[in-house]
Amino acid sequence: MIYKTFKAPTYKEAVLNAKMEMGSNVYIIGRKEAKEGGFLGLFARNFTQITVAKSEDSIKGLQQKKEINPGALQADRALQAGASIRGKSTFQSEQSKIVEESALLKELNEIKTRLKEIADLKDRDTEKPYLEKLLTILNENDFSVEYIEQLKSKFEGELTLKEVQDPAVLEERFKGYIRESIETSGPIQIGKGKPSVVVLVGPTGVGKTTTIAKLAATYGVLQKRKVELLTIDSYRIAAVEQLDKYAQLMQIPFIVINSREEFKNAILNSKSEIIFVDTAGRSQKNNLGLAEMRNILDGAKINLDIHLVLSATTKYRDALDIMNRFNQFMYNKVIITKMDETNTIGSLLSIMNRDKKLSYFTTGQGVPDDIEIAEKEKLLDMIMLEELCAG
Repeated sequence: MIYKTFKAPTYKEAVLNAKMEMGSNVYIIGRKEAKEGGFLGLFARNFTQITVAKSEDSIKGLQQKKEINPGALQADRALQAGASIRGKSTFQSEQSKIVEESALLKELNEIKTRLKEIADLKDRDTEKPYLEKLLTILNENDFSVEYIEQLKSKFEGELTLKEVQDPAVLEERFKGYIRESIETSGPIQIGKGKPSVVVLVGPTGVGKTTTIAKLAATYGVLQKRKVELLTIDSYRIAAVEQLDKYAQLMQIPFIVINSREEFKNAILNSKSEIIFVDTAGRSQKNNLGLAEMRNILDGAKINLDIHLVLSATTKYRDALDIMNRFNQFMYNKVIITKMDETNTIGSLLSIMNRDKKLSYFTTGQGVPDDIEIAEKEKLLDMIMLEELCAG
């Protein structure tokens, strides 16, 4: 910008002088009234001094124009000479024009600022294409919106711009985040001096009965441990008959429990190392049914190893509701079934935390083959992270 001051007997003459020299689109940025001349303060003349501003490019253009047109200087002087006789209406017109120009300049500056903000946002987005790609992959793997937003906020706050632009770094940081946010329990422990009592609870249709048969076969047949099977699911005759057949094939004891007292006595009289307990499937919304089952389990008066069984195909909101409502059983382990029936595991990973440890995965109907101890890497393999570095 070029800044310059002009003096004249009146304000309007000072403005006209400035416009003659610097062009019509100057901006008045200062004005003051003063006196000059005279002797000892007598006979001094009043004058107005203004300070104006204009861009250098505009000044150069005006100078070039005057060099091309020699008559411009003479016309400028003629206009200056006639300025003193212009009327009040001319002065008011010039004042209105100055106000309008100031308002226009303010509006243009606001538009410029907003455009810069939009450009900055666009630049920031283009600086993080791999982070956006990772978030897209998580969305495609059914991770919850809350989980994705939390991860995005964490990475934006902790990673440098260089790290967030490196897909290999992003992949490793994400894997580390998964490893830190979930915990596994390892295999079921054998009781010392008294049996370990392993109880499976969960909603209907998640595969509790088949899973308990797989566990019983693993420990009773493959590991040659003293195992006993109990069921509190006397409501489903088919489930009772299914477990009874498994018990006969594995040659292990099998008892049907109908009351709190029967459960207590079965635990006290057992000579086995592990007792596996199947329970009736209950909807998480069936508060009465859940309370009845908890009452029976409380009759044992010992610490129970309780596992919540969840299907890998369960939607995020439903899984969250199930985990919350089954908390009354004070479970601290989770078995995920039907891993073979889905390509995504994000919905369950979104709700897992270190307080609820993953114990087992089931991957089919085969007994005892289709069950394995839960491992974090198995979950990571199900997330298609190789797409992050692709093309």
